[in-house]
Amino acid sequence: MKKLQKLTILYVEDEAKIRENYIYFLDEACESLYIAEDGLKAYELYKKYQPHIIILDLYMPKLNGIELAKKIRGNGDYNTVLIAFTGHSERHTLLELVDLYFLSFLVKPVTRSALLDALTKASDKIYGSQYIHLPFNCGWDSKSRTLFQSNCQIDLTKRETFFMELMVQKSGVPSSAEEVLNHVWSDRYKGEVGNTSIRTLVKNLRKKLPDGLIKNQYGLGYKIDF
Repeated sequence: MKKLQKLTILYVEDEAKIRENYIYFLDEACESLYIAEDGLKAYELYKKYQPHIIILDLYMPKLNGIELAKKIRGNGDYNTVLIAFTGHSERHTLLELVDLYFLSFLVKPVTRSALLDALTKASDKIYGSQYIHLPFNCGWDSKSRTLFQSNCQIDLTKRETFFMELMVQKSGVPSSAEEVLNHVWSDRYKGEVGNTSIRTLVKNLRKKLPDGLIKNQYGLGYKIDF
C-alpha cells in the first residue's frame, strides 16, 4: 500500500452510482485521484496529468474504453498501467485488452479486495520496472532513461533515447513505423519525417550497440527480444 500511495490514478466511469462506490476507496489509496465521466474527458485529463494508472469502464459515452486505450497506446505510451472494468467477458473483447497491454480486467461487480489486488499488481509493475536487463549484457534504466553495456553508459541522442524507450516498453513486440514516429518525433509535424528518418536513426544507433540487439521483423517493425 505504501507504494500505491505515491502513485496517481485516473478513474473513468460514466455511471454516477458505481463511481461513488469506489471514489473514497481510491482517493485514500493513492496520492492523487482524477475522475472522468466519459472517454473524451478522460483523455484530456490523461494528457494533462499523465497518471500512473488508469481504471476505465469499457462501455462509456463519447469515447469507449477500447478507443481510449488505443489513443493512449497510439501515442507510444506503454508505461501507463491500464485496468479495465467490464460487464462482459467475451473472447473478442478480452483479446483486444491483451493487444492493448491491459494489466488487469475485472468483471463487474468488482469487489474492493479484487480492485486492491489489481492496484497492488500495478504498483509492483511500476516500481519493479526501473532497471530492465537486455541481451548482450545490456541494461536499461527506465527512470533515468539510460542505456548501459557491461555497466558502462552508452551515450544516446534525444531521439535515440526515445527509440530505446519504446523498444523496452514493447518487451519484444515489434514497433511499427507509425508507433516509432509518434514516440520519437512527437514534437514534429508528421509530414516532416518518415521511414527514411527511422532507418537513419536505427543505422546510427546500431553503430553504438552490440550486433543483433535491435532486430527488424519484416513487415512488422523493430524490436528487442528479452
